[in-house]
Amino acid sequence: MPQKIIQKSHIARLTNNKEYRYPHHSSEIGEIEFTSNFNTGYFNELTFKKIKGSGDFGGNYLCVEQNDEYRISKY
Repeated sequence: MPQKIIQKSHIARLTNNKEYRYPHHSSEIGEIEFTSNFNTGYFNELTFKKIKGSGDFGGNYLCVEQNDEYRISKY
């Protein structure tokens, strides 16, 4: 069984339907369950995959279900 890491994080949604929203479309603080290498995270029934480098709008994760960029940082 792979090791999971639970981390309190700030989750900021940067896009809505792949359109940039400033300031952040939505933002919240919560506990995200990450895989041991932080490539995948799970929060509120959403799955986040790490973006290699940086996203088009400064995000570091892409939501699989919504196909939108998020910036997730340790709180």
